[in-house]
Amino acid sequence: MVRSFLEDGGGERGAAARCCNCFHAGDASDDEDGPGAADAAAADIAETIKGLVHCASLRERNLLADVSTLVERHRASGTRKRDLLRLLAESLRAAGHDAALCLSHWDKSSSHPAGEHAYLDVLLPAGSERAERERVLVDVDFRSAFEVARPTKAYRAVLQRLPSVFVGREDRLRLLVAAAADAARASLKKRGLHLPPWRKLEYMRAKWISPYDRETPPPPPPQQPEPPTRELAVDGEGGGSGA
Repeated sequence: MVRSFLEDGGGERGAAARCCNCFHAGDASDDEDGPGAADAAAADIAETIKGLVHCASLRERNLLADVSTLVERHRASGTRKRDLLRLLAESLRAAGHDAALCLSHWDKSSSHPAGEHAYLDVLLPAGSERAERERVLVDVDFRSAFEVARPTKAYRAVLQRLPSVFVGREDRLRLLVAAAADAARASLKKRGLHLPPWRKLEYMRAKWISPYDRETPPPPPPQQPEPPTRELAVDGEGGGSGA
């Protein structure tokens, strides 16, 4: 129902609001975000996102705690994002996780341009002998990926629901991206603004769902052999009678 509303543009009231925004060159204020179908839809999306941001398992929660601590530590050094991700992966491996930098890439289509995106993945141990290892995605700038121009009051509330650091499986990420992309589209429509290709659902989803290259972690440095210990002769041993 929410998706149908967003695709239809919010009905006659939403269309009138868009015409008004265009006529006034987008000089609309948050006071125009009064109660109505658009705000009700945004509230529904915010509640959907609220239920999706929480980690799905104890292992995800523990990993999120480790990642958040390490991100704060490494960001203080002012490193760039790609270098930050490599430092984060190295720190996670030192803590016992199978973590690596991933670079996704996708081709240009009729609806969006080509692009690439860097994030981390962590391969958690299988829960049983027959189960496969669990791939968990880590993005340290998740919320900023959904920022749009002149967001409505309702969309700012949606943004606050999104985690700045995402840790979770691909299935939960798909649902979260779809809900956030719908909310971004509704916000831009209400402001009378064009939906840029890099904020369309297909482009946003491609960042984490496209084919990717997993950076091979460097091998651990070889252990230096310990120097041989020299045995000291004990007085009185092997010295004869001395007479």
